[in-house]
Amino acid sequence: MTTWAALFARQPRAGEVKTRLQSCLTPEQAAELYTGFVLDTAAILGACKAYHKVVAYTGEGAADGLPSLLRDAGDFDYRPQIEGSLGERLEQLFDASFAAGSSATIVIGTDSPSLPTSLLDQALDLLETHRMVVGPSTDGGYYLLGLSAPMPALFSDQISWGTGSVLAQTLEAAADHSLALLPVWYDVDLPSEAAFLRAHLRALRQAGQSTGKHSLAVLDGLSLPAPS
Repeated sequence: MTTWAALFARQPRAGEVKTRLQSCLTPEQAAELYTGFVLDTAAILGACKAYHKVVAYTGEGAADGLPSLLRDAGDFDYRPQIEGSLGERLEQLFDASFAAGSSATIVIGTDSPSLPTSLLDQALDLLETHRMVVGPSTDGGYYLLGLSAPMPALFSDQISWGTGSVLAQTLEAAADHSLALLPVWYDVDLPSEAAFLRAHLRALRQAGQSTGKHSLAVLDGLSLPAPS
């Protein structure tokens, strides 16, 4: 059985990534932190049990920059994201995977560098018996989406991409299909969320885990508001 796992990532360029962190960070600091996020989420991708692992990239310089940045993170296939909405870009990736013979495909982003690899493996297991698996995020979206067959309704312009309605609208679009849910996790977009990530990663390090080590190395040098 061929399975796919993909990471949606952007070239870390100052002023173009993690812009909502720039209320308390400089564009250069935000880009440095995003670089840590990319390295850590790529390590999560590289450690999962999917047969075929893809980094779907976007941003000026990404075609060369991300393979160079991630050369030690895993054996990835690098594919450009198409132009269009997030839904259109996701749909293209899923369609490409199924056209290539995938029986189960999962996609994650770069906003959850503390995510356990075990959740990716759990998602792949669930897709053996379900049409769809979702990892709900605390911001009203999802940190992981997985499918065992195409579902175009999930990617339509009826989904308010980039808002807190994405999860609810996605589940409504999938109402007629078998659904499995992963545990809730969190994304990091705002300074207070970055502060919580730092506290969480420090706790994981104290517990003997190296999850998110690149992100933590940057976070330890930043001035952030208290988690809220």
